[in-house]
Amino acid sequence: MPNQLKHILFDNDGTIVDSEIIAQRVMLEMLAEHGLQLSPQEYSHRFPGLLDRDILHILQRDHGFNAPDGFTKRLHEAHIDDFNRSLRAIPGMTTLFRRLKTPKSMVSNGSVRHVERCLRKVRLLSSVNGHIISAEHVEKPKPYPDIYLFALEKIGLKPHETVVVEDSPTGVAAAKSAGLQSIGFLGAAHIFDGHGQKLLDAGADFIAADARALWAILEKLGAK
Repeated sequence: MPNQLKHILFDNDGTIVDSEIIAQRVMLEMLAEHGLQLSPQEYSHRFPGLLDRDILHILQRDHGFNAPDGFTKRLHEAHIDDFNRSLRAIPGMTTLFRRLKTPKSMVSNGSVRHVERCLRKVRLLSSVNGHIISAEHVEKPKPYPDIYLFALEKIGLKPHETVVVEDSPTGVAAAKSAGLQSIGFLGAAHIFDGHGQKLLDAGADFIAADARALWAILEKLGAK
């Protein structure tokens, strides 16, 4: 069958921008201030791709951690401050993203404003020649398939005409449930050994260790 790749759907955090390591650092520092110590490795293994509200719910359930008043607001402010100071694109992704002629959209659990702010910071916003699609647009975020089903409707394509690039099992599971092929990406700073297997277990069809490997996979799938 001739290759029918017409569009690429990229996650944002941990796939284009190296933001997960920042969000992780801020969260761990604030949790430690309130007496809950977690290692970066444990945090990365347990909470990849989840919204802050879901992470705090799990911490309450599993550790009895009750976020004090103002915690979420302070967390959000600290995220923005750290992002403004230290956010970078993942190595190699600036070149890849600008080089791709195949149309591409962003599909993120983060807000549209957050994705735009991230991409503007790393000077890639103008390279998005599709849509920015957020969990704000659907009832249920990743790992539910809603956001990818909405993306397919928005771009007017069928699952076999697109491919998803995700760094988290949460995102891969969402893509899988929507009937999409997915590439699990390991190029971000927060990734630990064994993460590739987690992505495969979630249903990833391919694994890319870095931007160069990702480009090779996309080329084989018909990207230009």
